Amino acid sequence: MNNLNIFISSTCYDLSHLRANISDFIKDSGHNPILSEYNSFPVSPDLTAVENCIKTVKDNADILVLVVGSRYGSIIESGKSITNTEFLTAKQKGIPIFCFIDKSILTTLTIWKDNKHADFSKIVDNNKIFEFIDDIRSKRNLWVFPFEQSREIIETLKNQLSYLFKDSLRVKNIFDKNVDDFFKINVSEKCLKILIEKEDYYEFEFLYQTFIDEIEKKEFLKNDIKYSILVEPKQFIDDLEELSEWGSNRLKSLLTITGNLINLFPVLVQFVNEKGQPSDIKGLYYISVKYSQIFEQLLKWMIDVKSTYIIEDFSDLKIYLADMASDVVEKLWDYPYEIKRQLDNIKDQRLLGNNIDKLDLNLILSVNKEAQLKFSEKLNEIRKKI
Repeated sequence: MNNLNIFISSTCYDLSHLRANISDFIKDSGHNPILSEYNSFPVSPDLTAVENCIKTVKDNADILVLVVGSRYGSIIESGKSITNTEFLTAKQKGIPIFCFIDKSILTTLTIWKDNKHADFSKIVDNNKIFEFIDDIRSKRNLWVFPFEQSREIIETLKNQLSYLFKDSLRVKNIFDKNVDDFFKINVSEKCLKILIEKEDYYEFEFLYQTFIDEIEKKEFLKNDIKYSILVEPKQFIDDLEELSEWGSNRLKSLLTITGNLINLFPVLVQFVNEKGQPSDIKGLYYISVKYSQIFEQLLKWMIDVKSTYIIEDFSDLKIYLADMASDVVEKLWDYPYEIKRQLDNIKDQRLLGNNIDKLDLNLILSVNKEAQLKFSEKLNEIRKKI
């Protein structure tokens, strides 16, 4: 079945009747309501209540209906309520969010803004609820529907779900006509959304998103290095001449991998659009895949080096050698997020009418100098002993 999963996010006990009414409407509309107090709510026994709520939003929710009354709810370790956390999770996931806020609380919000340290305990359970609402309206720029009764929420949802359906048909039409089958198969939903909407700078958005999608597939390998979860050694070196040769060869291998990166970036420039010309989107995807493959080569190189068995007196050699690549790994991991940061800033400046900085796609890499020095010293020490 392809029914929509609609997650209802709110404090439970004070809004139980309202939640039940919304749930009935969703069922009658042919969709699946998800409410934490119902037996149908998916639960992983090894997770906490908060973790289950977050997981359900991530894994199951297609739409979030956020209802804010007079209670902020219990505060968890992050300093936010469960409802607030569900909202942030849905926002991060990028699903549609329909937000309903009690009219009386919206009225009080304007008073709170003028006197944030006043006592509002007769109206709300925690002043953080005003911070939450202000974040929704001002920082997240989310449309808010005021309500007094559940029927107002239901009437609004009827209209909004209809608009959403029409919009989905429009997007599907664009998707079917304008998106190459290659991308439908190979790229993420976030990338497809970028290709469908084609907003300003969409080529660069596609570039950083494919970079992120591809390198995040290698995160477990990165964690293996971070937490020293290494494979069984493939090499056992207890001879100094062999060790010297091994160190030199492994260093040459590192230079070959970084050399591939150096060769890759001139190709990237070829695929990026000149002014007034479309970029080669398939070419940009190719760059992202190759970038990720080189990143994986580097991680595997580090694991191979660290996993090699070396005689105890010189075992530091492999640590220094592997650490030479540590700065490069972090730079490669951060690079896509840096492009995103630049683009977000460019869009903000453009909105404000300010001068716009040029997007800088340069990537400057350097080995860990301290580790390089220690490796050279250790290698020279070995050669003297030979």
